[in-house]
This record gives sequence, C-alpha cells and structure tokens, in this order.
Amino acid sequence: MDKNKTQNIILDALCLLIVGEIISLLAGKNFSWAVTLITAGEVILFFILALLAKRNPYPSILSALVLFIIISIITAALKPSFLGGSIVIKIFILIYLVRAIADAREMQVLKKREIEK
Repeated sequence: MDKNKTQNIILDALCLLIVGEIISLLAGKNFSWAVTLITAGEVILFFILALLAKRNPYPSILSALVLFIIISIITAALKPSFLGGSIVIKIFILIYLVRAIADAREMQVLKKREIEK
C-alpha cells in the first residue's frame, strides 16, 4: 500500500476545490469575497491536513471530510448561486474523500503495528 495515498487524496481534493472555485467564479454573475476567502481558508486547512496525513492518515481524511461538508454548507448558505457552478465537483470531492476512508484506516492500522514492533 502506498504510504502517501491519503496525502495524495487530500492534495487532489485541494486541487479540485480550487478548480471548483474557478468554475463558480466563471459561472456566477456576482463575485463574493466571503465565499472566496472561506474557500482560501479551506485550501490552507486541506494543505495542513495533507502534511499531517503522513503520520495520521485516518484522522486527517476524516477531518478533511468533515471540514469539506461544513464549509460547503456555509458557502452554500452565503452564496447559493456559487453552488450551481461547482456542484458536480463538490459531489466528486465528497465521494472521493468518503471512498478514501477505508484505505486511510487500513494505513493507520499498519502504521500502528510498525510502531509497536
């Protein structure tokens, strides 16, 4: 199993967040600083979680998933028109993170066994 798989998944999700934000900006008529700043904060937090994923893959992927859901709800409440441009990407990110949970859990167990040896 690839040791960096969880880290790569979080970094992929980070890139998709950026692409989704660009699509939302291009699809929307009104610019929203609040949504853009929240998304920038989310990108920074995802980068931090990706760095932490090497040591703790399972908590990192769960944190990324929860963070993504919470921020998606907040940004949808702030500017519902932005959601339309990137809904497909948001669904893809959600599925991508959920599918990675099992691998991250397995990786966490393997790391724990290595430490115990």
